[in-house]
Amino acid sequence: PRFGAMRFYISGKWGFSLIWGYYGSVLPLAVVMAIPNAVATFALCTLNEAEVYTQDADTTNTAWGILGVFSSCMFFVLNFRSRIAYNRWWEGGTLLQQTRGEWFNGFSSLIAFCNPAPDMSKKVEEFQHLLVRLMSMLYCCALQQVSPDRDRPFEILSPDGVDPDSLRMLAITTDKVEVILQWIQRLITLSMQNGVIVVAPPVVTRAYQELSRGIVNLQNARKIADFPFPFPFAQASIVMLCLHWGVVPVLCSMLLSRLLATMVAFVVICFLWCQNFIALQLESPFGSAPNDLPMQQMQMDWNNSLRALMNPHAQRPPRFSFDRERHRQLTVMMSDGTLSDGTQPMEPMRRSAVYVNGQGT
Repeated sequence: PRFGAMRFYISGKWGFSLIWGYYGSVLPLAVVMAIPNAVATFALCTLNEAEVYTQDADTTNTAWGILGVFSSCMFFVLNFRSRIAYNRWWEGGTLLQQTRGEWFNGFSSLIAFCNPAPDMSKKVEEFQHLLVRLMSMLYCCALQQVSPDRDRPFEILSPDGVDPDSLRMLAITTDKVEVILQWIQRLITLSMQNGVIVVAPPVVTRAYQELSRGIVNLQNARKIADFPFPFPFAQASIVMLCLHWGVVPVLCSMLLSRLLATMVAFVVICFLWCQNFIALQLESPFGSAPNDLPMQQMQMDWNNSLRALMNPHAQRPPRFSFDRERHRQLTVMMSDGTLSDGTQPMEPMRRSAVYVNGQGT
């Protein structure tokens, strides 16, 4: 995968192919922490077998208790942090998709509200092309607003033709999303006055509401971007991890044979530090790391969706040549979504229904 792209994968039937994945994996980081610990455990076991130091049964029992309690506490703390981190990651993606959905519905509504009169076609087209560029800029600035790098570049539809003074003002303001949203709302109001939008004002309020709900979702996403995981909890967890890392070789060397102690130390440290690194990578989901949200792809998909609605065929319902006898049969066919010549009809159904004026026969 290219640098900065989200790590997508296919698990397959058994999932074993995931073992060999490196891009986006936390295992190499955990192994780096586990190998020195296993080596230290091996060395202490060697000293123990050489009777450099000895321990009695009480010491051994105490060591078992300390290792069990400490490892259990670490598992609980790291599992809690990993769960919170995943919830932040999932909620961040959900809120960005909800923002996209609200704004796209608003854009679609505004396209549908345009005046179909031929003598207004030039004004309508001008309105649509300005609107589509503002919507592309709006989502781009929304992604920048939640990104750790507020100047992170995203693809937008070319703003060629937009007032240069307005673009210069937008470039220096810190509230780009709010400014573009205000431009769009003002554009809608003026278009209602000059006849570009011809539906009743109460219907147009739907577009305003969708724009407003979108920015509310964005502000909730900013909560994740602006409010980090609480520092005391993060500090305490890493201190506990470091203490656990230092204690495991001593305790394992007192309790187990040299080979078994080395293996247990490696597995325990690798597992716990995996959880730690997973939490670190997921709790801030708006960056450009392999496990962050695919924000570049989201912006490109947004632009593609905007382009799709600018197609004249998408702005008018398809013509339909109605044949009473044929269409009342409501024939069922298989489709791959393209409705191409490759569409294959289904096998004949056992019973067919003919609908006449809403009544089935």
